[in-house]
Amino acid sequence: MPHKLFRRLCLLALVAPLSVAGLRAPRIARASNGSVGDGQDAYVTNEVNIKLFRAADLQAVAQQYNLQLLDQFGSRPIYHLRVTDGVDAQQKAAALQADSARRVQFAEPNYTSGSPEGSGFSWSVGFSWSVGFSWSVGGQAQYASQWAPTTLRLSEAHKVSKGAGEIVAVLDTGVDRRHPLLAGRLLRGHDFVDDDDDPSEVRPACAPGITDTDPRACGPYGHGTVVAGLVALAAPEAKIMPLRVLDPQGVGNNWVLMEAIRYALDPDGDPSTDDGADVINLSLASVHKSDILRNIIGHACDDKSIEAEDDEPNPEPPPAHPVVVVVAAGNEGTEQLMYPAAENAAGEISVGASDQNDLLWAHSEQKWPDVMAPGVGVTSSVPDKGTGTWTGTSMASPLVAGEAALVRATFPNLPPGNSTESNSSVKDVIRGSSVRTKQSIDRRVDAAAALAGAGTASPIDSTPDYVRQNYLDFLNRAPDSSGFAFWQNEINSCGADASCVAAKRVNVSAAFFLSIEFQNTGYFVYRMHKAAFGNLADKPVPVAYEEFMPDTQRIGEGLVVGQTGWEQKLEDNKNAFALDFVGRPEFTSAMPADMTPDAFVDKLFSNAGITPTQSERDALVAELATASNPAQARADVLRKIAENPSLVRQEFNRAFVLMQYFGYLRRNPNEGPDTNFSGYDFWLAKLNQFNGDFTQAEMVKAFIESAEYRARFGHR
Repeated sequence: MPHKLFRRLCLLALVAPLSVAGLRAPRIARASNGSVGDGQDAYVTNEVNIKLFRAADLQAVAQQYNLQLLDQFGSRPIYHLRVTDGVDAQQKAAALQADSARRVQFAEPNYTSGSPEGSGFSWSVGFSWSVGFSWSVGGQAQYASQWAPTTLRLSEAHKVSKGAGEIVAVLDTGVDRRHPLLAGRLLRGHDFVDDDDDPSEVRPACAPGITDTDPRACGPYGHGTVVAGLVALAAPEAKIMPLRVLDPQGVGNNWVLMEAIRYALDPDGDPSTDDGADVINLSLASVHKSDILRNIIGHACDDKSIEAEDDEPNPEPPPAHPVVVVVAAGNEGTEQLMYPAAENAAGEISVGASDQNDLLWAHSEQKWPDVMAPGVGVTSSVPDKGTGTWTGTSMASPLVAGEAALVRATFPNLPPGNSTESNSSVKDVIRGSSVRTKQSIDRRVDAAAALAGAGTASPIDSTPDYVRQNYLDFLNRAPDSSGFAFWQNEINSCGADASCVAAKRVNVSAAFFLSIEFQNTGYFVYRMHKAAFGNLADKPVPVAYEEFMPDTQRIGEGLVVGQTGWEQKLEDNKNAFALDFVGRPEFTSAMPADMTPDAFVDKLFSNAGITPTQSERDALVAELATASNPAQARADVLRKIAENPSLVRQEFNRAFVLMQYFGYLRRNPNEGPDTNFSGYDFWLAKLNQFNGDFTQAEMVKAFIESAEYRARFGHR
């Protein structure tokens, strides 16, 4: 039978192997023959993945079996190896598994996938998606008013929790990082295809003879953006960690997936930092059972039974924060087990798809999945700031991943699985609260029921939660361990003095805006927009929330002020951001390439609202006039004006007020309950009245004590 791996569960199988970045040597994983259009590519012909009982045996095993080390899975005796003697990987894996010295616990080919056509459906028909509206013209309403939230009772669930403080890792094709729906929801991720820190979706190139008029005709473009949008639908306050493991044609392999899971558990490699995912979503599947992948998922979930099977002499301890792993079950419409959903680890939840009538979708896998969730005609974000309607178990899985984030936020002490009593794990709660349907998948999830029994305390009143949320809201990252301890101590030093605690909470939160890190990321982005465009049309601010958040998140990637090398990292990020900024269509339209140096410089100073000295102006004009690289010169000049001390002073209070809305309320000042900028104007006038003293102006205090801010966090 055709071997198929990593099926794109919105409708079909994935197509070919991913690029992989190994510790030893980067390489491209190739399929088993030259064609990826026949759905029969099963594995990389010259690569195997093995798990040894003892790491000390690696050299001897590699020498005996003619293998070259490509990568190691962390510090565990799990290895990715290249076959150097021309023997097919499947035969080599069989020989390794039969090793007479009993040094090899598991040996497998590095499986890849078949094409979408291999599953019998064309990408542009069958179960594919239909284009909806642009987000700003009907798309947002289409997303909010669809049927799935009502079925899941999300409005009731969100009165208890919206998932604040939780992190959901989405392992997929990447995301549209500038989609308005995802603004403020994305954390730093990684691209395991190109081995960089930009997990953006990439438009697929079409095969010869196919007209590139619709990216859906050439690959699963948008799948990861859809999945991320559905996590946000279910858990709107959770953060999303985008990990790109599939290339533009939807190609993946086991090693890439395992490496991404390891990253999701501990992105910075420091176990003392609580920056790992709480939930992992996998909207992909395979007909191949992998013992190594099962071992890794079991370890991630802290599945005691799977961990007990591990015969390593020095087994790796379980992760500090075990995760819930939510996996789409597949779209074959049979009872065939699909993996990794069918690994059935204690903290793993397999998900089928239901329709608007609460019926199991005909093409969903049947009987064995744990639960089902809405997956037919579900609307979400698609690239280029649009919405689309998709169908498949890929759509059901992220809704359950979002529900898992709600459960973890509400009941933070529940483990992912390994329960011995009813409702004593996240998996038990989600299954036990589901609606019984008397179908081949007998449980359809119910988010409101899953949160029944929540307490009345607000998480934001907890000092650790409060400090962590400020890191997430203003610095777009989880806290580093030293900073986390420092800011908690600032509040805890008050003891039982309530008035002291209230004052310290104000000062600690304001410190995030005033910090070196935010001033050089968020406030720098604000000033770049101000210098480039001036204020928005008919508005007193230069940038909107949906533009500010992805820019700030990007410029802060990998930056932790105080850590070794942070100054150079910041400089590199600023330079890269400025160069990207001047290449954007909106900038080149406003500042055409044929502008004279004088006109370019004068326009930027006019936009910024500051008057340079003659020497300042002349120096910038000369820099442009003599530049050998015009784009780089434009970026440098824009950055210098954005960092002009006069502009920094002029805009400080205005930015401080705007960040109250962006940071605490996660919206523009004229949205939500406000219809204009009167609130913004009020707080700016008050801050100016007290010469920028936020304590006397009571500005920060008002925002962190507002009902709108506190409603983000619910209760537990």
